[in-house]
Amino acid sequence: MGSKIALVTGAGKRLGAAIAKALATDGYKIWVHFNRSAGEAGRTVEDIRTAGGEAEAVQFDLAETASLPQLVRGLGRIDVLVNSASVFDHDTADRLDPADMQRILDINLVAPCLLASVMAEAHSGRNSGCVINLLDQKLFNLNPDHFSYTLAKAGLHAATETMAMQFAPRVRVNGIAPGLTLPAPDMSDAAFEAAHKNNPMQGGSTPDDIVRTVRFILASPAMTAETILVDGGEHLMRRHRDVSKGG
Repeated sequence: MGSKIALVTGAGKRLGAAIAKALATDGYKIWVHFNRSAGEAGRTVEDIRTAGGEAEAVQFDLAETASLPQLVRGLGRIDVLVNSASVFDHDTADRLDPADMQRILDINLVAPCLLASVMAEAHSGRNSGCVINLLDQKLFNLNPDHFSYTLAKAGLHAATETMAMQFAPRVRVNGIAPGLTLPAPDMSDAAFEAAHKNNPMQGGSTPDDIVRTVRFILASPAMTAETILVDGGEHLMRRHRDVSKGG
């Protein structure tokens, strides 16, 4: 068994899978969390094991917040928690559905905070654990699209700093704010390519950029309460629409 254990939420696909595989290469045993993506999570586990690492898939619904503490305690000690899973459903402030809004807040804000709180319980020594929250450059470049998602990520950004204060010196808490990194669900390849270059660096963040930033945080024991923007400068561009909507 690896000397340390990491739980990566949403690790069946997209950024979560890339982070999980990278941490496995670095010697972590990985809990590959998924909700409905059982097949993708299984492939992530298989890829990690084929490469000589250790991984197990674990299923739970982040929207079922009442059951999360018990589920996470059942996994035992977790040294690194990467809150990668999220939902990016579109809504606007003038057309809000209470149930949809609550689900987005539960998955993107309440669940990551609960997971971090429970994870921190197992740590007593100085700099014993680390939480990394995946945020979004749009927090530094606000637009009205994806209203509930934006509120949730803004809350998680504030929680990153306040949890770092609460959990110090036992557990560090940091955030990464990517720009457009992978196509949105309703985005064509051509639209993604155009949007991915629509920033000062003419090239946005890639999964490898995010993986390198995760590794940098883990290798930097004095870093806590920090959010690192990795977006090709996208946050410098004032937009009236989300970049995925052609803003």
